[in-house]
Amino acid sequence: MNTPRILLSAIVAVGVVTTPLAHGGDARNVILMIADGAGPSTWLAANQWQFGTLANSAPSYLQSYQREGFSQHWLATYSGHNMPLPPGQTDTRLGFPAGTFPAILPQLWNELPVPQYGSYDPVRANDPTQGAVRVWANSSGTVLGDRGPRQALTPVATNPPAVQFLANQLSAGGTVRAHLDEGPAAYDYLIWNSITDSAAAGSALASGIRTYNSSINYTLGGQPAPFLTQQVKELGMSAGVVTTKPFTDATPAVFGTQDDFRDDELDISNAMIRNGLLDVIITPGHPEFGSGGQARAPNYGTISEANLAGLRDGSLGWTFVDSAAELTAIGTGLQAAPDKLFGLVPVSSALNSRNTAGQTNAFDPRVHTEGNVPEGVVPFVMPDLDMLSMAAINALSKDPDGFFLLIEGASVDSAAHANNLPQLIEEMLAFNRAVDAVIDWIDRESSWAETLLIVTTDHANGMFLGPDSDTIAFQDPLAGAPGTLPVGIFWSTNHTNELVPLWTRGPGSERFGSIVEGIDPRRGEYFHLVDVHHVMSASMATAVTEPGSMMLSLLGLVAIAGISRRRLT
Repeated sequence: MNTPRILLSAIVAVGVVTTPLAHGGDARNVILMIADGAGPSTWLAANQWQFGTLANSAPSYLQSYQREGFSQHWLATYSGHNMPLPPGQTDTRLGFPAGTFPAILPQLWNELPVPQYGSYDPVRANDPTQGAVRVWANSSGTVLGDRGPRQALTPVATNPPAVQFLANQLSAGGTVRAHLDEGPAAYDYLIWNSITDSAAAGSALASGIRTYNSSINYTLGGQPAPFLTQQVKELGMSAGVVTTKPFTDATPAVFGTQDDFRDDELDISNAMIRNGLLDVIITPGHPEFGSGGQARAPNYGTISEANLAGLRDGSLGWTFVDSAAELTAIGTGLQAAPDKLFGLVPVSSALNSRNTAGQTNAFDPRVHTEGNVPEGVVPFVMPDLDMLSMAAINALSKDPDGFFLLIEGASVDSAAHANNLPQLIEEMLAFNRAVDAVIDWIDRESSWAETLLIVTTDHANGMFLGPDSDTIAFQDPLAGAPGTLPVGIFWSTNHTNELVPLWTRGPGSERFGSIVEGIDPRRGEYFHLVDVHHVMSASMATAVTEPGSMMLSLLGLVAIAGISRRRLT
């Protein structure tokens, strides 16, 4: 038990209900950038496409955030519980007590391990011993291909509710199937044990808690948890989220509200629009448009008809912008940014990089030449993540008290789930461009003395490794010439329990160097997603000077103690 950490959480809980206080922390601005689902090899594969065999060999063949001035660390991402509800509660969505799920799995297939949860074992995570690796497949087998004997579990018609849920989550198309492959024992551990979803991972970042999968800032005990944006507003700062999926998706949602189930989209939407915690939301998910700005019959599954009307007429207090051209103008500075901006990109669901009419992956990096759009590739018609990020910053940076901003490259995760390597690289390239835009803004308009930038992910997905990684443990994908896809194997269509990288620069960055949760044989020292929350919280509130602000002053002192190096046992 870590007493300073518990005390910090308690003080944050008290702090968010006190009267507003002046912001006096180390960081005037905090920008958190999440490439959702990007495992270690995802970052590498994007660099390999961009730089070829020279990727990562020298500073000029790295991304700007991987070079001098930034520090790199490693993060564990495990959730507090694998089930999509608090342990011990009956889940009406699945129809059985949550805690029984691990016990049910061996009844489905006696080769299946009983998943652990709430941990990362660095020994098992790096075990090179050859053995069975159980890999999920879709019903057609087209995603993972020939990966060993097919194992058909129970047909959905006779499945217990748990398997039906699993089949739906994994897009198994009517039957839960798996391949029995061979490879290092570490892979089997990383694929099966202590896997987080984006909701639990996001809650760790936003609230500093390890919780159950599908929780939006709810504790393992089923109670709402205080979260970072509440603290931001109490400090008088502004807050915003930018994402390439609808803002009701888990990662942006945890910075805007609390909900016991991530799929309560209309409830989440209503709260984020109306609760006053966010000053900027920029998102796709327009009820009136399909892909690429094509009009469609309205679908109010993400934003209710009443809320869309209230956004449009200004009665909900937002300046509403749903024109791609106008969002671009705000991003470039040609149009003044409003104080409170709801930017709704005219795309129905995910804003994939180069999202165009009816195509998920219209812009394919295999055929892209800089400055030229080859024949057959649909032109870019939507503002990309870098432009949307700048639109948010142009609005938020008007606040003299500073701001917090989440920027999420959400479709990295979708591409990893689909084992779609071209799109995976495409989305990482778009994310990298957004980071470059943010770094350029800090250099030009802010400074590294006042803005803390954190670049990371919420979890890994897909485990894309080299072509001989079945016998060479953790072999890197093989690079070719710049502009060509690296060669490798996806070992999963789902999230994994791998350690993930984090890069940081700015006031508060030094705190990451004093945190340790364990030692990994390959990565060295690592800490957990919850520690990112504590560093952000401490960096914004280490000192306040207004009368009556003793509680948040104490918060800063305790935060420093709470993130000091912990003794390893």
